[in-house]
Amino acid sequence: MHETELGTLEYFQRLAAQLESAPHGRRGTMIDEAAGFLNVSRAQVYNRLRAVGWRSGRRLRTDKGDSRLTDEDAKTLSAIMVESSRANGKRLLGVDDAMDIALANHLIEDTGITPASALRIMRARGFHPDQVARPTPHMPMRSLHPNHVWQFDVSVCVLFYLDDGGMGAMDEKWFYKNKPRNLKRISNKRVLRYLVTDHCSGTLFFEYFLAAGEDQKTLFNFLMHAFHKRPHPQDPFHGVPFMLIWDAGSANQSYLIKNLLNRLSVRHQPHLPGNPRAKGQVENGHNLVERKFEGRLPFMRIQSLDQLNEQARIWARQFNGMAIHRRHGHSRYGLWQTIRSEELRIAPPRELCEQLLTTKPEPRQVRGDLTISYKIKGYDAFNYSVAHIPDVRVGERIDVCVNPYRAPNIDIIIKDHDGKDVNHECPPIKTDAAGFNVNAPVFGEQYQAAVDTDTDQHRKSMLKQAYGVDTLSEADAKRKARTPAFEGIDSISYLEHKARVHFVERKGQELPVEAPRSEAPRLSHIAAAKRLVRELGRPLSAEEHNTLRELYPDGVPEDQLVGLAARLTQPQRTGLALVKQEAN
Repeated sequence: MHETELGTLEYFQRLAAQLESAPHGRRGTMIDEAAGFLNVSRAQVYNRLRAVGWRSGRRLRTDKGDSRLTDEDAKTLSAIMVESSRANGKRLLGVDDAMDIALANHLIEDTGITPASALRIMRARGFHPDQVARPTPHMPMRSLHPNHVWQFDVSVCVLFYLDDGGMGAMDEKWFYKNKPRNLKRISNKRVLRYLVTDHCSGTLFFEYFLAAGEDQKTLFNFLMHAFHKRPHPQDPFHGVPFMLIWDAGSANQSYLIKNLLNRLSVRHQPHLPGNPRAKGQVENGHNLVERKFEGRLPFMRIQSLDQLNEQARIWARQFNGMAIHRRHGHSRYGLWQTIRSEELRIAPPRELCEQLLTTKPEPRQVRGDLTISYKIKGYDAFNYSVAHIPDVRVGERIDVCVNPYRAPNIDIIIKDHDGKDVNHECPPIKTDAAGFNVNAPVFGEQYQAAVDTDTDQHRKSMLKQAYGVDTLSEADAKRKARTPAFEGIDSISYLEHKARVHFVERKGQELPVEAPRSEAPRLSHIAAAKRLVRELGRPLSAEEHNTLRELYPDGVPEDQLVGLAARLTQPQRTGLALVKQEAN
């Protein structure tokens, strides 16, 4: 055997013997010192030690073969790699760097395992970064009928812009990210694509707008075009959906747009950020438009936005009317036309929708004849009967708003016992030429008592209970005869007995009040060690870690970290020995 190899062998034999007798926590430092002395990696030191028969003595997992990487260690390494990734998914730190960081910060135990073995173990146990980056399982959703659910989204047309010279292609040589001046120059000329899709039938409706970004006015115009019926006979798609799924964009979540949808009884629901599958159909709709329609634009000369939208409508009518949808096996228009009359809500006129943007439910006081008055813009003022609505009481206020589908009918909004809003539709009271309610009784011909409200019913029931009778006339007779209610119950004399309480004088004592003591928050041993490492600019030794735990078994007070760091930097003594001695 070569003399150098023989000397190295003897070195590792002596090191193995020293490791066997080394105290707990000292072995890692000894391995670091050997690696530095020989100018090799820690893994190589462990390999040479195993070659001379040394083992760390750590009990191996019985359920994972001979692996020395625990589940917690594997998760820690994977978490470091995952958290270093960019938003686009590019991973910055490799497993070797993650292991170095974890070992330096004592997040995992050093067992000499190689990076390749760590990756293999992480994959076998389901902790590999590639595995945890995969999407979570999703549950496919269904809609009940056409116009039950629409999905909405806005996308920037990344291929084209429109200016006075017509539509131009965004050449990558002139409009890529490193030339922001060129992008800014056409910021107000970018083409935005607004798109909705009916979830049940898959029908697409989209339009193009010129804008620097999304805004409420553009969104309102698009919704009006989508809701109202268009004049072309081959375009049947229209109506107000019962539910709208969209993202949490500023224009979508603005008060005006949400108020419009609330008044139209459209349930609007933004999907959670980072969950594109929640409106995956509309995302696929954008893809279809880009591939099947916008792919034709390079062969056209588009001079205006109106021309672009006219070409889009021609393509959409053919696509919705002829292309077979893979899910239901029909054309999109074909399935949409199975909509029933009660499912097709006709949008009110645009003028009324403009009013609904800012219309809130208004309070009205119930008059003695159980009527209210209300005026809708564009209509005369009308009186409305609310006698048929439960829990309506004379003199109280109720919330009123226009019924957008059957104006001048109104909706009375009443909260039920669960606190949810319930709408009750009320038509205007029909009157004769003299202004009388045509359904009112006529003098000398008819008599009709007003409907009892729940307040009237409670009042009558309580009156009969107070006098122990079955009819109101009997109760009135007893009241006129000045008969005491509830058969003359004792309402005063019992108080005399309740007042016969004697109190004994009690002696008190001064309450000692001390100033409140505040205690600094305590850090875990790992967190404290990390802070000390940053303060010192070097890792702590194993002995210093052990002393830190002995001194502060319940955690390290944060206000003592500066003093600890100062003592550790004193040249005359090393480690935490000084701190330990002073603590004693």
